[in-house]
Amino acid sequence: MWLDEALLMYTCAYWREGTTTLEQAQANKIDHVCRKIRLRPGERFVDIGCGFGGFMLRAHETTGATGTGINTTTEQVQWLRARIAARGLADRLQVREADFREVDGAYDKVVSIGVLEHAGRDQLAEVIKAHADFLKPGGLGLLHFIGHVGRYDTELFIRKHVFPGGWIPSLADVIVELERCGLEVVDIENLRRHYALTLDPWAERFERRWDEIRALDAQRFDERFRRVWLSYLVGCAEMFRAPTERTYLFQIVFSKGNLARDAYPMDRAFLYA
Repeated sequence: MWLDEALLMYTCAYWREGTTTLEQAQANKIDHVCRKIRLRPGERFVDIGCGFGGFMLRAHETTGATGTGINTTTEQVQWLRARIAARGLADRLQVREADFREVDGAYDKVVSIGVLEHAGRDQLAEVIKAHADFLKPGGLGLLHFIGHVGRYDTELFIRKHVFPGGWIPSLADVIVELERCGLEVVDIENLRRHYALTLDPWAERFERRWDEIRALDAQRFDERFRRVWLSYLVGCAEMFRAPTERTYLFQIVFSKGNLARDAYPMDRAFLYA
């Protein structure tokens, strides 16, 4: 109820100059990712931790690529399968209810958006290895995740009340694991400022629609829940806005094996053309 209406993306949006709405910003983010990995018609991609399927649906619509989503949440899988079927896309998009380590084959492109933080402190190597195992030699992938520069504990309030078991990894540790799995880092972008701008409308929509949310289950969504969730949304917005914080939002483009001279553009102009 508080996410963007079209894509239901629960991850940092991309507020390119001139963007005025959350819906625009989330579509921008998916388009930005598709450009970064050079997603093309006829290619197959896997979206690890596909959520409500926003990336899958828009990526197919804008590029013609076919995709598979990996998701561990039964209710979300069922909901997304129905959404795909209603659009007549069941032959082009599918959802597997599976653990990220259950690799079903190699794909041209691999994407995970806001998944790495949920793997936990001790599973970083396994998660990165899964990304490598899903990817064909020479293929491209993208990791979109909240990260630290340096090793720090994930904020206690969030660990206790919002994401038990979650862990914000170090950028350096992620890069080490990528290299260990035979993946070359192609590009790193820091979108920290974009996350503050994403959290602001989330908090506003949550407050505005609180009566509807509470009506879903008044016992579960009580006043304590409202305060915890609002503290989380507003607090994170201020964290990403703060001039002295150490928490960022990274997008890493990687390839399986070192890029050949003609395998990827030599500059970033193609991202903004």
